[in-house]
Amino acid sequence: MLMKLDTSWLILAMAAVAMLSYFFAFGLDALLKGAGFGPVGNAIIILVGFFGAIYGVNHYGWRFSTLLDAVLTGVAGAFLLFLLLVLMKAILNRIT
Repeated sequence: MLMKLDTSWLILAMAAVAMLSYFFAFGLDALLKGAGFGPVGNAIIILVGFFGAIYGVNHYGWRFSTLLDAVLTGVAGAFLLFLLLVLMKAILNRIT
């Protein structure tokens, strides 16, 4: 799906996801405080997780029939990556 987008649509998609992830990152930073990665760090993690999930699912041969399927996959991947990194940070803080 990402490979079929031309440059202008890809830039527009990345800008839209970046704006929404920055919005959610501020909320997550207020909730998690020291357990998070700051608003910008949270936004970068969400952005990488969103596009990484879509790319990963496409790489394994799954094709999305609708845009909603791609968005739900991206959101799930973004927050799963964020959850994984927050859990890893919490475990490392407990160990040290």
